[in-house]
Amino acid sequence: MLLPVQSILWPSDASEAANQALEVATEMAKQFGAKLYGLQVVSEIPTYTDTIPSMSGLDIQQYEQDLMQSARKSLEETLAKKVPGNIVVEASILIGRAADVIIEFAKEKKIDLIIMSTHGRTGLSHLMIGSVAENVIRYSPIPTLIIPGKKG
Repeated sequence: MLLPVQSILWPSDASEAANQALEVATEMAKQFGAKLYGLQVVSEIPTYTDTIPSMSGLDIQQYEQDLMQSARKSLEETLAKKVPGNIVVEASILIGRAADVIIEFAKEKKIDLIIMSTHGRTGLSHLMIGSVAENVIRYSPIPTLIIPGKKG
């Protein structure tokens, strides 16, 4: 990472912990005059057409589009509310496995710093769900600042 930081990625899952990380990302963007990228990843909807003949008429593509549209609206509203107008912001919604998408997006956009939150999960919950933040730290070549979520 070269200083000053020129681009910051803030991955969001629309949680309160993510909003806490946005406060830090916004402050750092202000300090460095950096562009702030907001990214929300929508999980792919698994399709089991070979094993389940009908999903009661559910249009998977339409459902994914609806999810993406809802996520975009939420992300754009959050950024508009919480990021001052003098910071350049770009919002993106992508589909896939969150950690992989975050890392690829950061590489493609030549991000200098990722600022994201954890949920503070421990024990069995952490073991079963895993941690997007942990995977980003482990596999991303881009410096990552983790803002801890509240324990619970």
